[in-house]
Amino acid sequence: MICNKIDLIDCVCPMVLRHVFPKIRDLFEELDQPSNADCLGQRPDIFTLPDKFGKGSIQRWHLRPGLDLIINNLNFRDQIVIERNHPVAKTSIGMSFCMAGQMQIEGSTVDSMVQFKAKQANLGVVNNTKGNIRYEANQPVLLVHIHVQPDVINLTAGEEFEQLPKQLRNAIAGIDTAYHQSSAMTPVMHATIQQLLNCPYQGFTKHLYVESKAIELISLYFEQLLSDTSVLNSHSDLHSDERDRIIYARDILLAQVAQPPTLLELSRQVGLNDRKLKQGFRQVFGTTVFGYLRNYRMQQAQQLLLSSNSTIAGVAQAVGYRNPEAFSVAFRRAFAISPKAYQLERR
Repeated sequence: MICNKIDLIDCVCPMVLRHVFPKIRDLFEELDQPSNADCLGQRPDIFTLPDKFGKGSIQRWHLRPGLDLIINNLNFRDQIVIERNHPVAKTSIGMSFCMAGQMQIEGSTVDSMVQFKAKQANLGVVNNTKGNIRYEANQPVLLVHIHVQPDVINLTAGEEFEQLPKQLRNAIAGIDTAYHQSSAMTPVMHATIQQLLNCPYQGFTKHLYVESKAIELISLYFEQLLSDTSVLNSHSDLHSDERDRIIYARDILLAQVAQPPTLLELSRQVGLNDRKLKQGFRQVFGTTVFGYLRNYRMQQAQQLLLSSNSTIAGVAQAVGYRNPEAFSVAFRRAFAISPKAYQLERR
């Protein structure tokens, strides 16, 4: 089903939507609630922003009971603050992938603000939605967000549940009220979102395609999260703060795959001297800083080459190589096969 456009009333800037835009507030409250079997359909709900307030739209796909996908493509003329103070019907995991712009969610405490920035992925547990959503003026935001209830992906008990970070397990179980984690968006995540946004199908097949991409994004995020958890639980001589800084250095590298910082720049950004960074990186990841980056690029390239519409030049650019020939040499050195031969062999 497609919902009707929601009419807005005039306001002044900055805007607090609880007082001025009650219908928009109601919309965001509805977006926070999980879907049910009665509202599933082959088309998304669509909200379009009237021109006098900005440009853009919000799409919400009810993919299956307990699994929703929301696409925010918004650009407000004025700063927008959406006040939220309502319970959610059932605990759900939220995953956000920010493709452009930035926004923030301000919780009920000073230290609970969450930033959503371009090229960043976020995971949180939604037990309540008290706080504010803030959109800046003239800031185009493209954000893909997934709401999934833990039982839909078998994350309520068992071996898979025990592999999760303790704070995340506690939040899912309702012991803790909140959990948030962020990391750099990988090239494969980026490519998957581009495929989702440019779906070539219609009707029932489009619904299936969007659902498959949502599940793919969930698996990609948890793959990275569990890898980080394994690293943080590993035994080493590093203090927990130093391990956190090493993880942060890794995230900076992954966020800037195309133009990575120098070792000195990276060490300054994470607050470690370059010697400690090099030693710690080898302890945590078992390789050098740029050895890790090279291995990461090749692993991402392997996955990207399997996409039906991928090209060698496109994959090379996605993983940080300006020259496709240099990428082909690096790929052959890593896997003893050219990227084109790898692609043909596995399609």
